[in-house]
Amino acid sequence: MKIRLDRFLAKASLGSRRETLKLIKSGKISVNGITVKDPSLKIDPERDEILIGNREVKISIDYHYKFYKPKGFITSHKDPQRTIFDLLPKDLPGLRDLSPAGRLDKDAEGLILLTTDGELAHRITHPKWKLPKIYEIILDKGLLEEDRSRIERGIPLKEGMTRPASVKILNRERTHVEITVIEGRYHLLKRLFGALGYRVMKLKRLAIGPLKLENLNPGEVRPLTGVEISALKKELNLGEYQPKSCTT
Repeated sequence: MKIRLDRFLAKASLGSRRETLKLIKSGKISVNGITVKDPSLKIDPERDEILIGNREVKISIDYHYKFYKPKGFITSHKDPQRTIFDLLPKDLPGLRDLSPAGRLDKDAEGLILLTTDGELAHRITHPKWKLPKIYEIILDKGLLEEDRSRIERGIPLKEGMTRPASVKILNRERTHVEITVIEGRYHLLKRLFGALGYRVMKLKRLAIGPLKLENLNPGEVRPLTGVEISALKKELNLGEYQPKSCTT
């Protein structure tokens, strides 16, 4: 991912944009061994060597992607079966360090966040932060109103009561529902509906907090926008992202 040289230096905490402009025009910056005085030069922080005198400047950049997990794939880096990482472009920036923030079962589909930011991934999955996740579900039979009410209040599972959820009925037969939950237990939705005598025939995740699946196609990946990153971090009380920098 290429960025302007002056923006790169500012992100490396070497001063404001105005101060980094002066630094560049003074001839103290070189890119791949060549002195550069053009602040608008596009550089690739992962591939280019940027020096101030003899000191190398680096910044740590986090990558965040929306991914539509298709059915039939494991949410894992390594598995004898097909994994979601088999579907990602081999030249995707940050690919080697990407991890899924949460999982979806092999037979489930929908939105997954892939990120290199470990703290962000941790907060998305930790129940303390109560990040809502929305799922579309097809049941084998119509959901009774009394069972809907029980789900919304919380029902007992082996490890304790589920947290209150929100359920919308999407069709006349009451087999097509949308549920919003704020926890991420193992096989939560299959077990939750199973405890009431229903079988989940289809499960699709539509949203993770402010992130929406929208018009992504199965197997498609897209970088998060700045607006999406800011909204997600605000909801998780992480504030603005500040890349780490170092000079060697």
